[in-house]
Amino acid sequence: MRDFLLYRLLPFALCLAVLTLLRTTGLGAGGWGAQSVTVAVGFLLIGAFIAGKAATAVKLPRITGYLVVGVVMGPYATELLTQDMLLASRTIDGVAVALIALIAGGEIKLDWMRARLRPILTITLIELTLVATLIFGVVLIGRQLFPFMPNDDLPRALVIGMIFGVLAVSSSPTVTIAVIADTRSDGVLSKTVLGVTVLKDVLIIILFATAMAIARDALSAGGADETPLGLTLARELGGSALAGVAFGMAISWHLVHIKRDVPVFVLFVCFAMSELARVLHLEALLIALVAGLWVENFSKADGHALIDGIERVATPVLALFFAAAGAKMDLGAFAVMWHLALLLVAVRALGVWGGITLGARVAGAEPVVRKLGWLGFISQAGVSLALSAIVVRAFPDWGAEVQVLIIAMIAVHEVVGPIGFQHALTVAGEVGRARRPGAEPAATEEDDVTVPI
Repeated sequence: MRDFLLYRLLPFALCLAVLTLLRTTGLGAGGWGAQSVTVAVGFLLIGAFIAGKAATAVKLPRITGYLVVGVVMGPYATELLTQDMLLASRTIDGVAVALIALIAGGEIKLDWMRARLRPILTITLIELTLVATLIFGVVLIGRQLFPFMPNDDLPRALVIGMIFGVLAVSSSPTVTIAVIADTRSDGVLSKTVLGVTVLKDVLIIILFATAMAIARDALSAGGADETPLGLTLARELGGSALAGVAFGMAISWHLVHIKRDVPVFVLFVCFAMSELARVLHLEALLIALVAGLWVENFSKADGHALIDGIERVATPVLALFFAAAGAKMDLGAFAVMWHLALLLVAVRALGVWGGITLGARVAGAEPVVRKLGWLGFISQAGVSLALSAIVVRAFPDWGAEVQVLIIAMIAVHEVVGPIGFQHALTVAGEVGRARRPGAEPAATEEDDVTVPI
């Protein structure tokens, strides 16, 4: 306890005190224009690193520490960081998402995925269907409780409920993958959760695009020159996959022929992926995921060399990314709709538990997946937030209220999700089993795992 107070909480308190002094006196953050952003981001990174260490000391995920310090220092709490300062983290956000997805792709073995295709597909479809149905039913039946639901227009209520159901069902690939990478977990649970997460993310994009097309047609919100749904999906999914293959080939060439400065090259590639996705309206997560898959499964490069290079630069990038995500959590939105948010969080958790458990039983998955798999799908973040922003632009009359409720739900899921998933990985005995380059192979996923009831 003494070491925890001396080396964790005391440095964190000193960081907050110094930043508060600079903000209130005008000597630093808030007083030097562009330099204030540099000071603020620097303190956010330092605070995130200390909070991550503190979180591990009390057996919590480092991501939880990053998120908490972001909330404390953010514009919705102490206001030590302003909205303008957080704009400086946008580039880091894109790089971090690409970095996380690159790790995921590099850890996926297609031979294993093909052998597990039936259970992964079954679990994904059952969980997605059950969660969407429960959320849709609760919102529709209790529509008098929800400010964005019309009481006297059932067709309109059905369409809005459908949109909200799709928004609420999505999980957070970035958080799920980051917890697996951070804990160096390997085994049947982590791989199954990863496979379902990747497949689910692709299906959510397709479902959302379809639901939006139906909503625009039913509510007459679309224009005559609107791009057909098929072309949009072909561009976003197909274009992202092709870009991922190109980046994967570039990374493989570097690993085979250059073999030097891999961490620097990885950062450059992740930045390029992020910018290309932004300019061409592609999916950065999918680009990086395909690139990692290519390196691991279709190239002559050593996939472990890629993962090792990523690990050398990942900690500061992920610390700043998740701390900034915490700072952007709108506590005001949660204060306004906390009762509805908690209701839907509970319903969604029930749906996730039931869907994963039922899907795993139907697919004949291992006991560890049936008992603990649902804890890997609680987190909810970037995808839901991005999709809700699209709803706001398409339906400004009710989309803003939907977004507020989604943000309130995210505030709960971002804190609870990583803790629950790390607990599941710990109970399953998969933490620390991922193989490092040059190390002995970790135990395989077929090894017997005893799961306490």
